[in-house]
Amino acid sequence: MSMIWRKISFLILVVLTLSACGNKKSEKENLEIRINQLGYFPKGVKKAVVVNAKTQDFELRTVDGKTVFKGKLSKSRHWDKSGEDVKIADFTAFTDPGSYVLYVGGKQTDCPFEIKDDLYADAFKAALKSYYLIRASMPIEEKYAGKYHRNAGHPDTLCYFHPSAGRGEGHAPSPKGWYDAGDYNKYVVNGGVTVGTLLALEELYPNFAKDEPLNIPESGNGISDLLDEVKYELDWVMTMQTPDGASNMKLTSKGFTGFILPEKDKTDRYFVGKGTAATLNFSAMMAMAARIYQTVDPDFAIKCLNAAEKAWDWAVKNPEVYYKNPKDVKTGEYGDTDMSEEFWWAASELYLISPKKEYENYLTTHEPYMTFEVGESWRTFLGNIGSFSLLVSKKDLPGKLRENLDARLLRTAHQLLDNINKIPYRIPVDEFVWGSNSDIQNAAMVLAYAYKITGDKKYLDAVTETMDYIFGKNATGYSFMTGFGCKTPMHVHNRICGGDTIQDPLPGLIAGGPNHNREDVGAGVVYPDTLPAKSYVDVQPSFASNETAINWNAPAVFVLGFLEANAKQLN
Repeated sequence: MSMIWRKISFLILVVLTLSACGNKKSEKENLEIRINQLGYFPKGVKKAVVVNAKTQDFELRTVDGKTVFKGKLSKSRHWDKSGEDVKIADFTAFTDPGSYVLYVGGKQTDCPFEIKDDLYADAFKAALKSYYLIRASMPIEEKYAGKYHRNAGHPDTLCYFHPSAGRGEGHAPSPKGWYDAGDYNKYVVNGGVTVGTLLALEELYPNFAKDEPLNIPESGNGISDLLDEVKYELDWVMTMQTPDGASNMKLTSKGFTGFILPEKDKTDRYFVGKGTAATLNFSAMMAMAARIYQTVDPDFAIKCLNAAEKAWDWAVKNPEVYYKNPKDVKTGEYGDTDMSEEFWWAASELYLISPKKEYENYLTTHEPYMTFEVGESWRTFLGNIGSFSLLVSKKDLPGKLRENLDARLLRTAHQLLDNINKIPYRIPVDEFVWGSNSDIQNAAMVLAYAYKITGDKKYLDAVTETMDYIFGKNATGYSFMTGFGCKTPMHVHNRICGGDTIQDPLPGLIAGGPNHNREDVGAGVVYPDTLPAKSYVDVQPSFASNETAINWNAPAVFVLGFLEANAKQLN
């Protein structure tokens, strides 16, 4: 009996030992280290997320295995948006430039990251140059684009007037501009927030993008490459103004084409729609352009101002003309029935460039606009752009407008700071909808302006941490900019990328990011995880999580440019 018992005891011991070994192995396998895959500024905040760690210790090592910094992980916090137990590895105190890996619990980061001065210089250029790569109506030449060169598509020299355009019968040219997102259409509304965001960077840091570094056809003309690129869009937007001053909504085919190169798309293109939202977007971006281009291209600036004022006049007389897709048009709608943000943005930009009293009257009789809201930045971020322009202007603002805007900006920034401290991944937003990566970056823009106004480094640090999320410190482990990082989107929902034979997608594009609504499930897209912060999949059909769009790239250009422009504070 004792022999049997000893055998049983031995078997139990073996089982327990194997179980313990298995648990140790699974713990190591489950442990994940999420870092900014590009790296960190020498004197900037340096934090990584460690998931499911049982240990409290971490090490920073050189690529050849030398330990250069040791630290303790923070207390564990559970994040319901990712279903993870999260600890923070903080190595801000370490400032030596070099290439490193983070080592925790017997596991290290999959790829080295750098600590260096010009951390985002290449990413900034790529994000801005991505607009050249998605230009319509011109060949993308090899001397500018390398392997991404392609033939011209959509010359748009013969575009028909759809009945909804309010232009009668006939046709007109509408060339240039950028392809809006994963499709080949061009939209005034989404062009608005994109142009506004890019010009905001130029206004904050004039000529930061300089002339020539992008290597685009206009490089070398003595004008900032950013202004050259934006003008290519504005030249198209000009063609969308109707004789009475309004703007058409979009230049589009009646339906989405397949994943073919632009040159192969021969479908008819139409001027579609006419409404208040498009007209106010038109007015705002033209007025902003009039102010910013007046020193480099005064004739163009005058043309922009005249068009802006004509559009404003139409919108004032037609404040509630809301756009809906006609029955025979199935492309992006960008519908909006609240024009308060559009009016505020247009009035702000017109006030800063035109002496007409009516623009000041609008600003003094309406509540100052400054807030943060997730989703649809083409609709929810426009008022902020107008307020940003007012805040950094040297022009005297009427009444207590500047004081009110200051207060609202800092209140919004404080809310975002609170979110960073509350959310285990240390990000300002934890609601994941279509284009969530745009929301993250737009929040960083608010924090950037708070730093610009106050000079308080806590806001600069918050911007720095926020961009860590975009480049890998997130629950998916992806760096969301194509071509930057060791795990990046390879199959974005973009027709140029889907139509060519190049393995790597166009560089510098921001994928939409996690989206808990997963609107493409009905189209057969399968997500590896349905928790909100992990609802992302790198497959071409996933328009809900993996599409690219001009309004999602614009805040990347802004924030990366902002950080590089303030690099002296971080190096």
